[in-house]
Amino acid sequence: MSGRAGRRRLPGTVVEAPEPGRWHRFVALMDEREPATSLAWVRILVAAVLMADWIHVGSLGLVQTLWGPSTAGGFGDVDTWEIGPPIHQWLGASAATTWITYGLAVTSTLAFGLGLFTRVSGAVLVFASAQLAQILGQSDRGIDIAIRIVLILLVCSGSGETLSLDCRRKHGRWTSDTPIPAWPRYLIIVQLCWMYFGAGIHKTQAAWWPSGDWSALYIILRDPHFARFDFAWIESVYPLTQLGTAGTIAFELLAPVFGLALWYRRTADRPGRLRRALNRIRFVEVWLVSAIGFHVALMATLQLGIFPYGMLAFYPAFRRPSASRSGSGSESESESESESESESESESESSLAAPNSSELPARDHRDST
Repeated sequence: MSGRAGRRRLPGTVVEAPEPGRWHRFVALMDEREPATSLAWVRILVAAVLMADWIHVGSLGLVQTLWGPSTAGGFGDVDTWEIGPPIHQWLGASAATTWITYGLAVTSTLAFGLGLFTRVSGAVLVFASAQLAQILGQSDRGIDIAIRIVLILLVCSGSGETLSLDCRRKHGRWTSDTPIPAWPRYLIIVQLCWMYFGAGIHKTQAAWWPSGDWSALYIILRDPHFARFDFAWIESVYPLTQLGTAGTIAFELLAPVFGLALWYRRTADRPGRLRRALNRIRFVEVWLVSAIGFHVALMATLQLGIFPYGMLAFYPAFRRPSASRSGSGSESESESESESESESESESESSLAAPNSSELPARDHRDST
């Protein structure tokens, strides 16, 4: 007898489980759970930014002007289309429908920020925002699209498990360590890195590069449409505007490296020169400080609507949450889980010590934080 069929395992031998493949590790990463704290703060901040925007539009009396039917003086002509937005098909293209849609957006934003029926209110908010965008596409800015993408991820994430009225109703307190899927937070990080990198590679005008004397920031600050103040004095510090232009390009183009540095921070125990180098120079912190400074500078110098505020509202996603030490029931849950894990590990070790054991139980090969 030859081959595999003829091989016999000697008593007491241990056969190690093969290392998991890339797909197995990816599935394990996407299957991770964590407390909802970081995504709850994203939910609250995004809702706050949107609420301020809705109130600002309403205070200027622009609701009907932006989203009303053309027959009532609205900018759009979607009410003349054969097949209009679903909200117009259901309720008709009228001023009343405009106010209903706007009111739906405002109330769902408030409920979502407070964490009241979080998934439902978030889904309603996505729908209302999309309807307003379809009624007048010109009113739908890049930051509005980015926020809707993040809203969809938040609806799928369980971001209302803490810092919410839902948490208060369910647990009798405002905070909870109930674990939620981590993949929505990971996708928000990927979205942000792609947005910044995309912005960088699309800056093809010469003013952003040495051929244009790094003059983009100077030109923008001298444009009264964007500038918050009169920057006539900016010529005296022209080299600083050049430095700001070059810094903006570097910050945006290095966004993918930031994503890589986050992974290297997570897997710092693995070998690799680039991993050691990025961790040594603390690239994650350097990039984050630059990013926050960039958006704060935009707030202080330019009139760009909710863009810098909306982008910073996503930033809590960069923080990996950890369970609190409040002694809550959820922590007891995690403690009991760790106890059961310890027990199962002890059983595995006992079975390995048995004289006739022949196989090593497969272990979870998820990366440690």
